[in-house]
Amino acid sequence: MGNYGVGFFIRRKREGEGWTQEELSNGICDRSTLSRIEKGQVPDEVILLKLLERLGVPSERFQVFMSQENFEIAQMKKEIVADNCDKRFSRALEKIRKLEENTSEDDRFTNQFLLRARAAAGYEENGEHRAYDIPTQREMLIQSLELTEPGIRTKDINSFLFGEEEIKILNQIAITYAEEENRPKAIAMYRFVMNYLQNHFVDGEIRAVALPLIAYNYSKYLGMEHRYEEAIEVAEQGRRCCIRYNKCRMLGGLLLNLGCCYHDIGQEEKSRDLIARSYNSYQEMENGSAAQKVKEYARETLGMEL
Repeated sequence: MGNYGVGFFIRRKREGEGWTQEELSNGICDRSTLSRIEKGQVPDEVILLKLLERLGVPSERFQVFMSQENFEIAQMKKEIVADNCDKRFSRALEKIRKLEENTSEDDRFTNQFLLRARAAAGYEENGEHRAYDIPTQREMLIQSLELTEPGIRTKDINSFLFGEEEIKILNQIAITYAEEENRPKAIAMYRFVMNYLQNHFVDGEIRAVALPLIAYNYSKYLGMEHRYEEAIEVAEQGRRCCIRYNKCRMLGGLLLNLGCCYHDIGQEEKSRDLIARSYNSYQEMENGSAAQKVKEYARETLGMEL
């Protein structure tokens, strides 16, 4: 796809969403830069990828536009996320420090990721790992969001447009509220994000990049609030998305949420089947720690051995 083709694609997608140039470019570049891109000017590759991401196009589809340097940065980001997910925080922090050393202060996109990653990874003190307290984590996440969404603290959230990275930040902010036992606030945020994904990420494959993660957390907190029918509906959306688009990383968790909900409403046979499927999914994904937790839940709550 040539540069004119990319610009035409961006303009067509933007107009299809009914967005102005000012709305799409906010926090990424100025309106005149977007106008030149839409007319065929060769864009800065990072700005291009962020515009496409905000339009709901996953960056993986456009890695052909990446320089070797930016491709390596993208790969390091994936490694940091994987280390944080697996609670290998020392490894994550080492990679974060390396990326920070090679990132300029005016690179707001990489710095946005680094703030989000540090909020999750914590810090080291006297050779020991420490987690940031919840208010500090949330402040770091809001600061990271402000880098591409200026005014997010004071303006109505419905007035903003979000890309994949910003959706992930909103997910982590919602988790901080849940960890403070403010689950209604977390649930309200997840409801907004789910609706946003449904309305703006209209391509199913694109939506599948983020929806299973959001559905997992959203359904978990709905279940903890005893809103079982809603939790089942949300988890089912996530499960179907995983199956249809072969995005199976969150499948085990979604099946677990469904199994817990069906147990709590007294449908034991269905619960047992879902819990067994959750365990098998985690085993297939070689996630031993998650599989072990499901096994313990099955034994202690359902009296079944896996």
